Amino acid sequence: MVRATKQPNSGTLTAALMSRDPDGLSAWEIAAVARSPLTMLGTFLRRTHDEAALSPAQSLVLSQLLADESLPISHLAAADGRAVSTMTEIVRRLVEAGYVTKEVGAVDRRQVRVSLTEAGRAALAGNLKARNESLAARIADLSAEDRVALARALPALWSLARIDWRQWPRMMRTADVPRRRRRSSGRSPAPDVERPALAEAVGR
Repeated sequence: MVRATKQPNSGTLTAALMSRDPDGLSAWEIAAVARSPLTMLGTFLRRTHDEAALSPAQSLVLSQLLADESLPISHLAAADGRAVSTMTEIVRRLVEAGYVTKEVGAVDRRQVRVSLTEAGRAALAGNLKARNESLAARIADLSAEDRVALARALPALWSLARIDWRQWPRMMRTADVPRRRRRSSGRSPAPDVERPALAEAVGR
């Protein structure tokens, strides 16, 4: 009778990979170690969003309008990967709150352009301040060494999010931005990345 080889659990894998030289980790191995803390950090950030006056979608719209005097609704939708109809509803609520105004385009009268108001600018500033403070409190608890390491990783974090920090708060407004999809039971094929066996990864 052949006995199945016992596979290490995720905790064992994490410990093994964390003890390795970071320069030698593959994309799959980095993902395996980074996924849990990134997921938990995302949960923490969502809680701060829930407590904020603006939703993440509203905050992104107002941030986009900081960089331009006015933008068409279609550009705002493309930047966030949303349908124009969905963005139209988000903008409608921002208009009701007095944070943005809508006007017909001067060149193309079929185009609806959105502009930021002073009330919207103030709301965005207060919203970002509150969210930054909650995250800064966690970062302040890190050791000096970890804070430096985190600061050095900032360019990689922006690249991982596929956002150019040099252009922020401007976002891509092209077909390169993926449209948001409703969740379905089907699974899309995973990207072709190196995925070593757990036992092999632990043994390396």
